[in-house]
Amino acid sequence: MTDTAHTTHTGRKRAGGFLSTLSLLLSLVFVVALVIFVLQNSNSTTIDFLGWNFDLSQGVALLGAAVVGAVIAFFVSGALRVRRAVR
Repeated sequence: MTDTAHTTHTGRKRAGGFLSTLSLLLSLVFVVALVIFVLQNSNSTTIDFLGWNFDLSQGVALLGAAVVGAVIAFFVSGALRVRRAVR
């Protein structure tokens, strides 16, 4: 015969359920605000960067710049954390 593992369910809720729900709702509000921002700033603008020319709406251009800035900040903070951990 084979042994079967019996697990007991304690009936307790997962810790952080409220915080994860709150963060999900805040993320949803943030995404809706970003969509409204992009839709309201639909004037076309030309962006010149290293010989490339882009025709984008202002909202998309500003959102792209914010995303690029966030990615750079993420990598710099990660590099600093690794450097501190090595010391």
